[in-house]
Amino acid sequence: MDFQNRVALVTGGTGALGSAVVLNLLEGGAQVAVSYIVDREWQEISARAGPWQAKLEGWRVDLTRPPEVESWVRSVHIHRGRIDYVLAIAGGFSPGKVHETSDSVWDLMLKLNLRSVASLLRPVLPIMIRQNFGRIITVSSGAILERPGAGIAAYAVSKAAVRQLSELLAEEVKPLDICVHCLMPGTMDTEANRQAMPDADRSQWVSTAEVAGVIHRLLLEEVQTPVVVPIIRGS
Repeated sequence: MDFQNRVALVTGGTGALGSAVVLNLLEGGAQVAVSYIVDREWQEISARAGPWQAKLEGWRVDLTRPPEVESWVRSVHIHRGRIDYVLAIAGGFSPGKVHETSDSVWDLMLKLNLRSVASLLRPVLPIMIRQNFGRIITVSSGAILERPGAGIAAYAVSKAAVRQLSELLAEEVKPLDICVHCLMPGTMDTEANRQAMPDADRSQWVSTAEVAGVIHRLLLEEVQTPVVVPIIRGS
């Protein structure tokens, strides 16, 4: 098994992409700790874990509250003895042009998409540095690759900041066996996106299984490049 004896932290692990990633990790032999907010979503992923249920544990964590994040990381480390993989998948979306976006929306997007990642990395990195091992996956957005995110200002800026954070972190841990990758997926084929864009051409959408497969390969890499990983149809 590719991930035997590895311990993974996954934020957003009860969502569409997160669920695919969690099941992939479990199938590969990893022990997986998932943060969640909605009980029903945790119960669903727990049921889907089937024979791997013993390797999966859920923690109710508000990722916008750093003390809760730090407590989660500390508890998992005490319980499992190490933390090998961090997959920062959780995030949020809100549309709006620059002049239409309120301060509250700016604050929310930065909290959900950027500060939640920083709050997770702060307690995790000292553990990985002591281990001299770690694999970190963050998620930005392919929407900012082809155009700067017109019409989704706060979301685009927060996701661009995730990419920048990932790149500078990769430089900081360069001497260590810690790899950092930032995924930039195009529109993913999820139920939420189908409902939000019922008339869209889905032929270019990316499946969550594809993204989970890319993450699987990146976690096994022994080198740090490429840091930024676009995931679009045909890539």
